[in-house]
Amino acid sequence: MIESERDLFVEQLRELYHIERELEELQAELAESATREELEEFYMAHGETTTDQIGRLEPIFDAIEAEVEPGTIDNTALEGLRAEREELIDEFEDPTLADLTDAELGRAIERLEITKLETLLTLADRLNLPEEVVDPLERTRDEAADGLERLQGVVQ
Repeated sequence: MIESERDLFVEQLRELYHIERELEELQAELAESATREELEEFYMAHGETTTDQIGRLEPIFDAIEAEVEPGTIDNTALEGLRAEREELIDEFEDPTLADLTDAELGRAIERLEITKLETLLTLADRLNLPEEVVDPLERTRDEAADGLERLQGVVQ
């Protein structure tokens, strides 16, 4: 039950953590299915960044003395984006069209991450959380924004 801003912060952090864990697997899938080398390279490199981001998020749970583990919290937006991709991907006769769908998925996920991180940063500010919490969130948000910009450049 969410009864306070702190509860909401923990819930949002758990959800972001789950999104990042799902992305580790998804980015390998997207890299494998890419027909354009630039897109494959983006997803491979971004997969490594995602692993770093997960490592950065885990200590936040200890820093805020959360009584919960990072665990799984499903995100319906991410599930919907993945389901939409799965429905479309089998319908393409030209595999290069799948690249556009995968890039769209990538951009949507980056925006989802940025939104979650902005919410977490707003809550962190309101809760006056220490820099050991805020700094990793800011760095992760900046990397997501950079990923979005790079992905937009790759598909143009």
